[in-house]
Amino acid sequence: MSQECNTIGSKIKSFLAYINIFDIPRLTREISCDVKLIRDKYDETIKAIDDYKKELEAERDKRARERNLFLSVLDHLDDMVWAKDLEGRYLYANDAICNNLLMATPKEVIGKNDVFFAKREREKHPENKQWHTFGELCFNSDTVVLDEMKPMIFEEYGNIKGELVYLEVNKAPLHDVNGKLIGTIGSGRDITSQVLLEKKNEKLAFYDQLTLLPNRQKILLDISLKNPTACVIFNVDEFKVINDFFGMESGDKILQDISKWFLRLDFETYRIDGDEFAILYYEDIPIENIKHNIENLLSLFEEELFHIEDEIIHIQLSAGIAKVKDKLLTKADIAINYAREQKIKVSVYEENANIEEKYKHNIAIATSIREALLDNRIICHYQPIIDIETGKIAKYETLVRMIDKNNKIIPPLDFLKIAKKTKLYSHITKEVVHQSCNMFKNKKESFSVNLSIDDIKDANTVQEIINTIIKTNTASRIVFEILESEGIENYDEVANFIIQVKSLGAKIAIDDFGTGYSNFEHILRLNIDYIKIDGSLIKNIQKDKKHRIIVETIVDFAKKTDSKTVAEFVSDETIFSIIKEIGVDFSQGFFTGKPKMIN
Repeated sequence: MSQECNTIGSKIKSFLAYINIFDIPRLTREISCDVKLIRDKYDETIKAIDDYKKELEAERDKRARERNLFLSVLDHLDDMVWAKDLEGRYLYANDAICNNLLMATPKEVIGKNDVFFAKREREKHPENKQWHTFGELCFNSDTVVLDEMKPMIFEEYGNIKGELVYLEVNKAPLHDVNGKLIGTIGSGRDITSQVLLEKKNEKLAFYDQLTLLPNRQKILLDISLKNPTACVIFNVDEFKVINDFFGMESGDKILQDISKWFLRLDFETYRIDGDEFAILYYEDIPIENIKHNIENLLSLFEEELFHIEDEIIHIQLSAGIAKVKDKLLTKADIAINYAREQKIKVSVYEENANIEEKYKHNIAIATSIREALLDNRIICHYQPIIDIETGKIAKYETLVRMIDKNNKIIPPLDFLKIAKKTKLYSHITKEVVHQSCNMFKNKKESFSVNLSIDDIKDANTVQEIINTIIKTNTASRIVFEILESEGIENYDEVANFIIQVKSLGAKIAIDDFGTGYSNFEHILRLNIDYIKIDGSLIKNIQKDKKHRIIVETIVDFAKKTDSKTVAEFVSDETIFSIIKEIGVDFSQGFFTGKPKMIN
């Protein structure tokens, strides 16, 4: 026991000796300083962490506010905005698309696709399978965007709650923050009113308002875009007679009925002019087969009965066919014009045919007329009209001539017809009126000027005529000759024109009376001063008794209505003696005087 105590005591002394080497107070002080430093560092760290937490919370609150603001903006947009995953299921949808397309709340949209909502809406209206088709029956453009991997714009349409709606849709691929493709994002704008307006304008531009068929502009567009192999133009034979006899309203009805007939035969038919229709071929069919088909078609048409009120009328068509690579419609026009002129049922355009040369010739003549008008090469000749009783010149008829670039005189038969077709006739009329009025303003003789129905119907031409005769003080000596063969009975403008110019002192003559459309009612209804007897009756009056009887009838009628008669084409003394014996008042022809320029 004593030994153990000695051992313990020894160890205690050793420990005390060991710890005596340390400065306890100093160590205590150092430890206290270290603890304080640690505590300060800890406090700083805790404060930094708290500050960082506050910054994170502030940033999170800021981003939440920004997100809410962004979503609020999206929800208040009129445009539809959405995001979808790769399966077409909604990740987001703003109020516009929810309310106007999906008919759903934003919450129930998430995770569902368009088909779900389309079917749900149609189930509410089982009577209408087309009630809601957007998203199911319309074009799925998401796949295109994902294939192309770029932003794209589409025009999509379908029914929404029974109404056809057009949307302009912008779509683009959607990636997450790591750049991974997760779906598509899109926006849509309702452009229905814009599209319908464009379609209306297109209809006005490319569709005939009477028949609702595509028009000449549309066929030209289709030819340029679709490259058809052949074109056939149909012309309604003698359609002017239908208009003249039954009136324009009945004529319009006939055109509508003809268009329906074509449509019943499943032809894509165009109305390219007043009485002209056209069809296109896209198959490479031999021209002989096309001609055979068209001949059969015309025969079928002739069996069709058309009705105007209680009347049944038969109508015939003629056709022009062209199978060429360029200027298809133009060459079909050439073919139908040839058919019309030659009075044949079907004409086929051929590259080497004379009709091509004639067409080019007509263009050249039209160009010459325009140049002659600009260069003052439209001139007037004057043919004397003789008073048969006195043998003296009573008046002159103004006859137009054209001088070509080689100073050659071109007769009216060679250019007036083309002038009418190219809308140049009124310009010639104005020039003739101007020249003749200035020629006779200081003379005592009367003079006549020929007017077409188109001249009389043109308000600008009529006004210029009136201004000219007033300015030159020739109203009391001018006679306006109107062709009876142009069907004047159907134009109220003629009667109005006659009243207008006769109030100024002018006189009126009916030209070429006695053949064709001749109607004695014209003389009574239109207050005519002169009847010019058609030259074909006068030329043969000595050989054909019937012609003499007709002339005698006209003269007798004229005397009873206080009208004067003029015999045209008086070429020799024998004819002159006969018309004098009959009682014709005036003579005009080579026997009594040729057309010439006067001073």
